[in-house]
Amino acid sequence: MKRLRVGLFPHSANLTHPADRRRIVSWARAKGHTLLVGESKDVDLIFISEGVDFIGLSKTSGPPKIFDLIDGYLAKQDFHNDLIRGVTKSLIRQHHTFPRSYTSMIAETCRKVDLVICSNVEQKSTILPHNQNVHTILDNHSEFPLRPYQPNKASSKPLFFWEGTTHTLKGLEQLSAVLPNSTFKFSIVTDTKHPRILGKYFNQDVKNRLKKSLHDHNFQFHPWSIQEVIARSSEAHLALVPVNLDSGIQRMKPENRLLIMFRLGVPCLTSAISSYKRVESILETKVTCESPQDWNSAINHFLFDQELAAHQVAQGQKYLKEQHNEDLLFDKWDKAISSLI
Repeated sequence: MKRLRVGLFPHSANLTHPADRRRIVSWARAKGHTLLVGESKDVDLIFISEGVDFIGLSKTSGPPKIFDLIDGYLAKQDFHNDLIRGVTKSLIRQHHTFPRSYTSMIAETCRKVDLVICSNVEQKSTILPHNQNVHTILDNHSEFPLRPYQPNKASSKPLFFWEGTTHTLKGLEQLSAVLPNSTFKFSIVTDTKHPRILGKYFNQDVKNRLKKSLHDHNFQFHPWSIQEVIARSSEAHLALVPVNLDSGIQRMKPENRLLIMFRLGVPCLTSAISSYKRVESILETKVTCESPQDWNSAINHFLFDQELAAHQVAQGQKYLKEQHNEDLLFDKWDKAISSLI
């Protein structure tokens, strides 16, 4: 493939947002392509993220357009929330289109662009009715070290690790309600502020929120950074990735967070959504939990059976080496982009 000039409309102008640096940016820099932020002229293709006026950009003429749709917005959602989200974004001109549901904006954009890239096969199935050129590519997790499982922890009290964006906190808050109090501590790494409206307005202090929402569980709070994730995960006995199953978007989440825990050498339990169950079936070892009883039973098993924990991490890292290494990841990007040129 020749060196390309890519007109990039990213989540962050400095390209530090995870959905930028772990995706198009990592591939382009590895392959020597030029990224031109905000440019749509004199480029070979235009790459559009979820964080911009994607529907407006999809309507412009010019080179081939790619829509990086990494969240499952085409999954079945609450109608009223979907409508309010779309109408509000239209009225405040985040998206230059007539007021309507957000899902309809996403669907129209998928129809207008030349290529849609999503995160997993579950999301792909919802996009195919709108565009036949769909490629699935997970994030690049190489910013985290590949570490072996470390069974001996300094803390005698079980320490459960959770990291993620504040938009996924609801799952942790729901799980905390069904776990026994005073037997463990959460180590939480996330952003200090949570934007309650449209992902950017009316910030909520996250630490204060957790004091009220974690049902009297003890927790340590750490502002999110790569260094904090690496350091705090090394102290943990077990990572937890509970998902808010009431949300269609959350149920469509890809397996990124589970695979990051495997890289870090931390055994991990998750909610039983499709992406995690798919990985679990390949590993042939326990990963997902279906009910409160299942969560409590699995947590106890992983805490007291270090062989089980070590086996899960070993199987997870084998999976990473065989199915999610950088060479395979960059090949997927090459194949997707080659479908346009």
